Amino acid sequence: MKTLILYTSKCGSTKKYCEDIAKQVSADVFILKGFKTKKMLPYDTIVYGGWIRGNTIQGLDKFLQSYPEIKTKNVIVFAVGMGIPTPESRSLLIEQNLLDLYHIRFYQFRGSFDIAKLDVINKFMINNSLKMILNDPASSPDQKSLTSIKDHPIDYYDQDKVNKVVSVLNQLSFDSVFQNK
Repeated sequence: MKTLILYTSKCGSTKKYCEDIAKQVSADVFILKGFKTKKMLPYDTIVYGGWIRGNTIQGLDKFLQSYPEIKTKNVIVFAVGMGIPTPESRSLLIEQNLLDLYHIRFYQFRGSFDIAKLDVINKFMINNSLKMILNDPASSPDQKSLTSIKDHPIDYYDQDKVNKVVSVLNQLSFDSVFQNK
């Protein structure tokens, strides 16, 4: 079974997850930008990893433009964000990104975040958001605690989620061996 992993990454977490999964299952891994649908066709399984901004999985719309051509393949999507994954946040991501319209497996990962790795525009946006939180008397203590990310980057790696996706990919590979006999 041939596996392809495509991704978009902002702070490097999604890229690291994709590269680590690819090593464990001998998959090919590429940045989504510029990757053509016809190059997906030889693969049996296609994984897409994207980062989350405002409950939107970045790059997912572009990836799903290829869905009509790859819908008969095994398709896995995972999203990486700063928040701690919960059943509620997973459901919200599925709903907001319309993932329930597709026959795919979906996983939510927690990632790292470092303002220093952002481009000027995104740094500006984050810093303005943090100022708004600090200046808003209605901000909760949890919201105000977010302001610490400015000086203290979040460094997180979810090995359990990597193991889960690797396990699923290995099972798909195992199943395909028996289907081809």
